[in-house]
Amino acid sequence: MLPLSSPLLLLMLVAAGQDARMLNPKYSVTNVGGGLGVLVDEKVIIGRVPQGTGSPRWVAERIRRDRNWCGAKDANGKCATAETQVHDWIDGARCKALATAVTALWSLPPVRFVPPGDRMFVSDSATVTVQGNTTQAGYGTPLSISQEAGDYARWWHTASNGLKPCWQASAPLVEGQPLAARLSSPTSSTR
Repeated sequence: MLPLSSPLLLLMLVAAGQDARMLNPKYSVTNVGGGLGVLVDEKVIIGRVPQGTGSPRWVAERIRRDRNWCGAKDANGKCATAETQVHDWIDGARCKALATAVTALWSLPPVRFVPPGDRMFVSDSATVTVQGNTTQAGYGTPLSISQEAGDYARWWHTASNGLKPCWQASAPLVEGQPLAARLSSPTSSTR
């Protein structure tokens, strides 16, 4: 039996009281909307975590809900609504496409305001919102860009397609511990 003053017992109590490790997001992406009976509601956060003695690695956490009015067939062969929801992760140590996507985000051209008279109408498309900090307006200035079409929307659609094989159900391990979920529903903000 260990005495109450034992350093091992003290260490166990300190470890038990520590908060779970969570991803500290550098970027977030939401993809919400759709049309013609198809709806997506997706939230992704992307951040970096320690990687032993090496440089930090990128990690992403996602919650996505898809709804399709004709995503399944009923007993009579007619269209039936299908809904799916996933909560999954990408560990950049196993998926180089995540670092490639972040690097591509950094290389997008600066956002410009639309001149008078220019119009663009997009229908039946999800709205992609990318949030992070920028150095263009002063270091660490928060920036949020929402688009149905354009450079940032195209970036996410391209990145999302490249990341499809990388999503995994289990949270990545950081210093031997799985990351705790930060996301709780597709449209919720980070905790």
